Amino acid sequence: MNVLKTINTLALSIPIFFVILGIFDNNYFLTAIVSTMATGFLQIIIGIYFWYKNPNSIHIKVYFFLTLLFFILVNTKIQNDWYWSIPAFLCLYLTILIYTKK
Repeated sequence: MNVLKTINTLALSIPIFFVILGIFDNNYFLTAIVSTMATGFLQIIIGIYFWYKNPNSIHIKVYFFLTLLFFILVNTKIQNDWYWSIPAFLCLYLTILIYTKK
């Protein structure tokens, strides 16, 4: 679990680092936005590994269901933009899941 915590902390700190740099140079704000995709990719990998180690956990199944729901909503091109808040919720949910698992 310590490896998952370390990778997750690194994944979450990459965009934050670029936002802080963006205070001094505006070009880093775009890098921060793009780096959130890397954070999402790393969190999917972390989720797969967590599922591998805890296959009976209902919480990780909920995480993957919500992730799948997000990608379905993006690909259906619904005109409502409320579903763009799902990735932030998923990031928070997986982080809490990793840090509370004993």
